[in-house]
Amino acid sequence: MKPKLKSGGGFFSFFKTELGRRLVFYTAGSTTVALFVGNFLPHTFGLKYYQQFVQCYQNGVERPVPPDVQQRLEKAEDLLGLGPFERKFVKPFTVFGFDLFQAGTTKMRFGGAVGIPVNYGYTSPEEIKRADIRFRDQQINWSSPSGKLLEEAIVLNEDEQVFGLTKTVLQLQTHRVLLNSIFPSVSFLMVYTMGHYLNLRLNLFARHGSIRFVLYSILGLFGVGMWSFMKDFNQVSTDADIDKTLASMGPKFVAAGVSYYDKHLKKNIALRDLIGDDTYTALGNENYLLRQKSMPLTARKSFFLEKLEELKKAPETQ
Repeated sequence: MKPKLKSGGGFFSFFKTELGRRLVFYTAGSTTVALFVGNFLPHTFGLKYYQQFVQCYQNGVERPVPPDVQQRLEKAEDLLGLGPFERKFVKPFTVFGFDLFQAGTTKMRFGGAVGIPVNYGYTSPEEIKRADIRFRDQQINWSSPSGKLLEEAIVLNEDEQVFGLTKTVLQLQTHRVLLNSIFPSVSFLMVYTMGHYLNLRLNLFARHGSIRFVLYSILGLFGVGMWSFMKDFNQVSTDADIDKTLASMGPKFVAAGVSYYDKHLKKNIALRDLIGDDTYTALGNENYLLRQKSMPLTARKSFFLEKLEELKKAPETQ
């Protein structure tokens, strides 16, 4: 015979009742949908507003993508074999900062946005408009060793730019947006289902609220961990697949990959010293506390270095 639910308990006792449980059920369903929509909407229906948020402006006007950079994007699209129809789904714009940016996906009718930083328009250090460049609203000391390193790192040659743009377009061709929207919804739904089952199986509504609090805390941490693992594993796997695709596009791309990631690391090392925080590690990787949101840049550079060594040894073995 099941023990009766204890009466009293104030506000939280309401959730022990049939009406309270029904309210929690509908709230859980709404939260599941909201988590999906919250991740999916910015990359689809809200892509225009997302792009405007990260857009680089000059005197209140959107900065255009330079014609030379536009041509390099078209060259990247040529290398990937994109037809006229597919190219309509790739929308370039100038993004704030020093890194390429992508939002949306070519898998859907909303298309994908490729954010290209201003430094892609530089062909030499002399073209850098140093007075206009700020990072996190701080002026950069270009005369310092880190400033000179940054100056060297943000000027990319044509091969390096084409490599980076090709990598970004390949990212847009994945199912990343859909999967990243599904992961939090699935994690939350699984946590709610497990909590509901354990409440009924162990009759926790008839016990002290502290027991349920401990249970919900453990399940919540499990849910966050599961969502983080699925999202990070998918991104790291995608990064590895994209690098393999790029390495298969010929020796020129392999060499460009080495120099591209080398400059990316140098840029991060310079910024680490200039901004004085631990956003980046001493080696230039992005610094994550517990997660690994993307493949480390040092690992990506090492991959292309290995491929370059293999290409150099290939003629010797023939």
